[in-house]
Amino acid sequence: MGIIDTLKAAGFTPEKSEVGGRRILEGTYKASFYDWAEMEDKGFGTSLYAQFKITETLAGADSNSQFPEFKDYYKTSPDNINSKRNGLAKFLNGFFSIGIDIDRSNDEAFATALNNAKGSVLYISAYKGKPVKLVDGSWVDNPDGEAKQKFTFLTEKNAMKKVKTAPAPF
Repeated sequence: MGIIDTLKAAGFTPEKSEVGGRRILEGTYKASFYDWAEMEDKGFGTSLYAQFKITETLAGADSNSQFPEFKDYYKTSPDNINSKRNGLAKFLNGFFSIGIDIDRSNDEAFATALNNAKGSVLYISAYKGKPVKLVDGSWVDNPDGEAKQKFTFLTEKNAMKKVKTAPAPF
């Protein structure tokens, strides 16, 4: 009897595995800017895709991932680039808030500055978000929606304040 015949005889039916799924992290983290790329973002044109890797858990759930835990697309289309919610402005303001002014004089200088910023230390507040897109294209939180990993940049001072007020783990 072959392998497939044995599977059939055993009544095997494929099941989705939940093992290895990324859990949503909530807490305050010291992280590094890991990598970036320009990517096509369905429905929005080109976006800057950025990745951040946890270097230290300050408060909240630990991550044992070998991959960057935080990733986001920052819109670069004329209609969205200045959005503080999901535009490139959010990314640049986050870096500026931690003392890194990314050169915006031209595309080449911008790319060089981003590459030079890799490994930069920053602080992140991670939380669970449940966004839903409305008919007009705007996004709002939906308590009944599927949870997604969300995060914001923090200054070191604000990260330490948040850590001091975080509930102790039990």
